[in-house]
Amino acid sequence: MSQKSRRSNSVSSQKSDVSERSERRAKSPRSPRSDRKDGSSERESSEVFHTECRAGFVAIVGNTKDNIKSRDQLQQALQNTGRNPSKQTLDKYWTKNTVYINFDEFCDIMRKEKATTKGDLVKAFRTIDINGDGYITHDELYRVLTQRGEKMSRDEVRRLIDEADCNKDGKLDYGEFCSMMLSTVDKCKKQSMEKLEKLEAKRHLERRPSSARSRDGSPGDRQSPKPASRPPSRTWDPPSFGVRIRDESPRDKPPSRPSSARSTPRASPKTVGKDHESPHPSPRGPVTEISKSPVAKRKVKLPLPKNLESWNHVQRKGCFHFEEDGAIISHEYKMDLPHATNVWITVQPLYLHREDKDEPVENPVDTTLVVLRDGDRDSFIQFTDIREGEKYCLRCDLRSGSYRLLPFTTGCRLRKRRSQPKQEAPLVVTKSGEIELSRPFRDTLIDIFEILDLDGNGLLSREEFNLFQLRTSGEEVDDEAWEVVEENFELKKGELTRKGFTDLNLMEAQDNEGDTEELWVTLSSMGYNKALRQDEACPFLIDIYAEECKPKLVLEGLLEDSEDVEDAMCKFISSKGEARELKGGKDMILYTYSSDSRISTAIENKAGRKAAVQLDLSRSKNCSSHRDDLDYTAEAPPRKTTIGHHVLPSNDRQEWIYRCKEVVL
Repeated sequence: MSQKSRRSNSVSSQKSDVSERSERRAKSPRSPRSDRKDGSSERESSEVFHTECRAGFVAIVGNTKDNIKSRDQLQQALQNTGRNPSKQTLDKYWTKNTVYINFDEFCDIMRKEKATTKGDLVKAFRTIDINGDGYITHDELYRVLTQRGEKMSRDEVRRLIDEADCNKDGKLDYGEFCSMMLSTVDKCKKQSMEKLEKLEAKRHLERRPSSARSRDGSPGDRQSPKPASRPPSRTWDPPSFGVRIRDESPRDKPPSRPSSARSTPRASPKTVGKDHESPHPSPRGPVTEISKSPVAKRKVKLPLPKNLESWNHVQRKGCFHFEEDGAIISHEYKMDLPHATNVWITVQPLYLHREDKDEPVENPVDTTLVVLRDGDRDSFIQFTDIREGEKYCLRCDLRSGSYRLLPFTTGCRLRKRRSQPKQEAPLVVTKSGEIELSRPFRDTLIDIFEILDLDGNGLLSREEFNLFQLRTSGEEVDDEAWEVVEENFELKKGELTRKGFTDLNLMEAQDNEGDTEELWVTLSSMGYNKALRQDEACPFLIDIYAEECKPKLVLEGLLEDSEDVEDAMCKFISSKGEARELKGGKDMILYTYSSDSRISTAIENKAGRKAAVQLDLSRSKNCSSHRDDLDYTAEAPPRKTTIGHHVLPSNDRQEWIYRCKEVVL
């Protein structure tokens, strides 16, 4: 915006020194994050729940990548987690059309079907206590246990009662009955957890380097188990790795074990072509290869709620912008939920000029929403990673409370421009001696107004206009500046109209006597090039649906610190990705997360000294990284996890092959 010295009634002065703005922002205090105990408790509760799900599931089918394939397996898996499903419950989830239930669907069932409580036991006790005398006799229990579920003999029933009958009166009172039932529940859960721990210990051993296994006396030439075949998903395709590893160590060094044993449990060796020489004398590392089908041709069936139109809905807009140093910033939101509820969240790029809304945009900018529990930066919940067209989606259960919603884009497709168009669009014209705005510039101002109108009510509030001022001039809209707006431009219900916003920019052009330098500063700050095309910003649209309550979505301001987002992404990649110890780097773990539309890597350095890892993707096919160079060397600080690469296909309509050679320098 124009300087106050050049126009006394201007809204704010234009800051030409970007370093001053950065320094002022760096010094401004940030609100402390409180309630760490609350966030930590929720995180622990979530981890316990997920572990229970895995234990119950794995105890029956052996792997979370496999599926429950029968009604009996579903019943046993639920019983392993402390549930006591009735016939009606099983009928609800295993219908005549059910073919299988995958792990994600099993977790959804677990959220809905709670573990056995004392209230459930009271009802069960009263059902079995036929004569209502407050005791369960051998005959009463025998009648139940030999008619439902797995039938038991009289001797088995007798032994069961004898074990639970503390006072040895030949019958069970309520206390003894509860102890018997809860003991059975705990025993099932304990057995499931023990089986899970054994499987994880076995997989951990298989991931260890061959030399370490040889020292432990483990077989080094055993063929790695082949992953179980899996039928196509009935909902959406879960993240699938298909990671292939080939050891590219020097040929003159004999392998420590046969090639059949060098592959990881989920990998199979594959030749990928001639090696590139490493710029460092360290041994050449292995190559990770992942092949993907074209994203645009993939058919996805989303877990869309059937009665979504009846859910409570809120919508907000936002925008990704570049800072001077190339960092990407965006708006930050706070969501309040008065009650626990199931939510459906989507985020997608906002295209203001689309001739055919049903026609998908080619290679859209990736948009993600990271969900954190407010008050604890470590309380990562989930993020939108299911993609359908331009839209990224998430369905999950959230308890009551406040959440931070942090928009995120990898930067693979939203990039800084390399050059300006040769022809500059006119911003002003002169008619009858009067300075007016050109038609292209007026249309661009209307688009900017739509982007700034975050709540979509067709007006700009003082808060929304203030964000515009911060973005374009680095200054807040104080009371005096807002009075200037109120006195000179059209308002409705105390908010700036489209006409008022256009007239404000017209006044600036007239005050500067047609000089467009400061208008171009405003346009550049909003991501527009000299042809009035927005190529250094990406507006987006957020939709939130809640089943049980009306969510409240509040704008928190501009998210200038991306550390929380990166920490959340590192946690997700390390928890969901394929883990592998890097060769030549003690305590260095590489995590590779692969979905149908994105591949991300993170490096965990467990050592007490910093390290560097070369991640060379130069031999990949149809791949774009958020890094400036596909051959990137990542600095790994001690005892910290950092992002390596985010990778998307360059063209969604073509097959893409990710090839990464990793070398610890």
